[in-house]
Amino acid sequence: MFLTGLALAAVLLLIVQLSQSVRHQFFEDEAPVEDTQPQTVRPVLIDSVSENAGNLNIRGTSHPDVQVVFQSFGEVLAEITSSEDGEWDVDLPVAKDDTLQIRIIEKVTDDIPVMADETVFRIPAPQLDAASVDQNPQALIFVAVPGKPSSIFQSPFRGLPTSGGISMGSIDYDESGGVIFSGTSENPGRIRVFANNMAIGEQTVDDIGRWYFIAPDTLPAGEFDIGAAHMTENGILSQVTVPFERLTLASGDATKSLEIFYFPYSWQIRRQLIGGGHQYTAVFASKDTPPIIQQ
Repeated sequence: MFLTGLALAAVLLLIVQLSQSVRHQFFEDEAPVEDTQPQTVRPVLIDSVSENAGNLNIRGTSHPDVQVVFQSFGEVLAEITSSEDGEWDVDLPVAKDDTLQIRIIEKVTDDIPVMADETVFRIPAPQLDAASVDQNPQALIFVAVPGKPSSIFQSPFRGLPTSGGISMGSIDYDESGGVIFSGTSENPGRIRVFANNMAIGEQTVDDIGRWYFIAPDTLPAGEFDIGAAHMTENGILSQVTVPFERLTLASGDATKSLEIFYFPYSWQIRRQLIGGGHQYTAVFASKDTPPIIQQ
């Protein structure tokens, strides 16, 4: 019985060796199988936006050596190719009264289009009343991302509301009740946000001097004095306050894909989001800035 087991083992070993030999001969000239796992999509990121002499310059990054398309309200404004490092730089001609909602699309493997999360907005000034001291305000230029604070690259009010080194940037909100307060600070520390002198939250200034606080379901529709205070162990070091009105779909015409509300000391932009819903962005003037009055 022992000899029988040895014989069976020898036969099995011979079969395995023959199988491996045949497999080696069959596959030895075959090219190695490529990795078919999908590559991670590198998002399009915007580094800077500026306007000068009738040109809107946008710089950013994406996948290297891919086509990058810029379109506004369905119209293609430009198509360029990113560098081997994934960097790109585009100049878009703009007229004084152009309203732009620039979406950026890159075409990766097999020309698969990937839309950037960030959208560039250019909002021109309205027809001005004679009471407006500044008869040539700049366009508002900002970059928006759903669920995050907007970045203001150019304000029609020639700057942000600032006091003692702390500035109020945009206030972003949606119909569900969430509000994002944001700004900058020249000094590190903590920023406390107030609504009508009632504290609603705190956040730390980041390494590049920005702060933002997300307040879910905090403010109902209506008017508020929104303050941001730089807090120390001894209390408030400095504080900036802006008058803010939270709008609703009943304000204006909610069927429009983009609607602008011009107030003398603030502008608000409402836009429809891809997939449904609306997002609002409010920007403000400082107390010593002349009002921009719509005709």
